[in-house]
Amino acid sequence: MKITKILILICLLILLSLSLLHAQEKASFKIGEKLIYSTNFGIINAGTFTMSLEDGGKIMGHPCYLIKTLSRTNPVFDLVYKIRDETESYWDKDQFVVRKFIKRISEGSWKQYRIHYYFPEDTTYYYVTYKKGGQTKKQSTSLVDPQDTYTIIYWVRLQEFDVGDTLHLNISLDGDNHPIKLLVEKKEILNTVFGEKECFKIIPIIPEVSQKRTTIVMDIWVTDDEYKIPVKLVIDIKYGSFTLMLKDAENTGSRTNN
Repeated sequence: MKITKILILICLLILLSLSLLHAQEKASFKIGEKLIYSTNFGIINAGTFTMSLEDGGKIMGHPCYLIKTLSRTNPVFDLVYKIRDETESYWDKDQFVVRKFIKRISEGSWKQYRIHYYFPEDTTYYYVTYKKGGQTKKQSTSLVDPQDTYTIIYWVRLQEFDVGDTLHLNISLDGDNHPIKLLVEKKEILNTVFGEKECFKIIPIIPEVSQKRTTIVMDIWVTDDEYKIPVKLVIDIKYGSFTLMLKDAENTGSRTNN
């Protein structure tokens, strides 16, 4: 009887391992992925935006991805408005929720360093703002399954959808909560670093009350394939919009010229 139970347990472990392996093989992204975008403000080339995926270790016992971003304006645009922004998102590998978010903002004369700590199990998060002379710590209540500015891109890549579908997600950031709807508006053919690709255009539908409190207004174009690579992003700001076009990619699974 004991031998039978042991054999059953071994079979279950093998099936679980195969299931996890299959899930990893079917993932739309993998550790080591790096996406580099050319950033235009209107018709002016403003700089570059880089987004990479690393192993983030464990946050409060939860294995996490680390999503890093770096925004830099070029020397010419620096004369107008210099940007040196960095963020780090620690994103739960199992539950796909944000566990920790760090942002170091340097835009013109505006500087900010802020860390968010999320506890999705009880919908609580803390954010600490560091300024000259000290720091301030505040507690806030998050929405269910919280995301931040950049985890939403990878969250989208995990979803199955088609034109006309609406995706629902929650952003909790800087003491505010934003229930967001993403409409899969249409398909478009784009000329990308992978050649001509059919892409889904996904646009945010943001409640009016959130529009007044957030700058998170981003249209996303992802490839219509198993990788769902974000090849184009358009971010609206008060004075216009930034268009980010993917110009180089590493470890995406899709073929490039590199």
